[in-house]
Amino acid sequence: MTRFPLDQIFPKGLTRRACLALPLVGLAPRGGQAADYPARPVTLIVPYAAGGTADILARIVAEAFSTALGQSFIVENKAGASGTIGSNAVAKATDDGYTLLFSAGGPLTIGPNLSKGTPYRTATDFTPIGLLSQVPSFLVVNPNNPAKSVAELVAAGKTQSRKLHFASPGVGTSVHLLAELFRLEAGFEAVHVPYRGGAPAVNDLLGGHIDFLFENVPQLMAQVTAKSLRALAVTAPARIASAPDVPTLDEAGVGNVGVGTWYGLLGPRGLAPAVTTPLARALQKAVTEPAVARRLADLGADIDVRSGDAFARFIAEDSARWKATIERARIEPAN
Repeated sequence: MTRFPLDQIFPKGLTRRACLALPLVGLAPRGGQAADYPARPVTLIVPYAAGGTADILARIVAEAFSTALGQSFIVENKAGASGTIGSNAVAKATDDGYTLLFSAGGPLTIGPNLSKGTPYRTATDFTPIGLLSQVPSFLVVNPNNPAKSVAELVAAGKTQSRKLHFASPGVGTSVHLLAELFRLEAGFEAVHVPYRGGAPAVNDLLGGHIDFLFENVPQLMAQVTAKSLRALAVTAPARIASAPDVPTLDEAGVGNVGVGTWYGLLGPRGLAPAVTTPLARALQKAVTEPAVARRLADLGADIDVRSGDAFARFIAEDSARWKATIERARIEPAN
């Protein structure tokens, strides 16, 4: 057996003990990830303005995480470009687990299918941590609209004398594509009228200038309860407790539309299990807390917790669904 002098095995100036420890350096978690995560405050980026459903849910999650993990989780609103700016900030963040994304699905499964210039790839630039909930939408009309049911609205849509007009908070939002998928499955044409946000879209529906729209249940519950808007259906898999008289779209005869909007937690690619595991556990624990579950129910959010690979598959399926809808509706991707 060939023997080598010790000064050829161990570099000059390093002790034998130090050299023997060198191989262990490569085993340290990437990006400063540590087994005692989190060791300092964590930033939770919401890629929308404050006050919306994503922001409200993120603050509920941040509070639950702070309690469960013993560190501050700070919500930072980084709005712009339909959620792309905030999402990209997380995609480009260090993979240490201290910058995370809490978002609706739009910037991740719709935006990349609508814009050729999306600066990230959802499947490769993020680590899916956990799905929190799916939030259904109401299909609503003005109370003066003669349509008292989905069937009557569809019948009006199939009348060729005048195409129906539907509103949305903007091109490529989940509720825009819900409306497109609804009219495709129901078999009628309609004209999309995009607005710069949900409030002006609802205002024009209240004013009788638009025929119908889809919008998240939390955004419309007050108007539906007050009967200032007529809810014809809800996109939930079952009737919701806060509006038990409103049928589901399936009950109303239009299937294959789905819930529409989901909210979940992701990080930049490369997060280690030392980061994702405690976060996923904290998310699962949070929804078992009666106070949290009640707050989510009040928002019309259906709890649907999925972690890791299950969440990744959910994202891939959602992306494929919206890609097909965009193609069927002939919506041209933007540059």
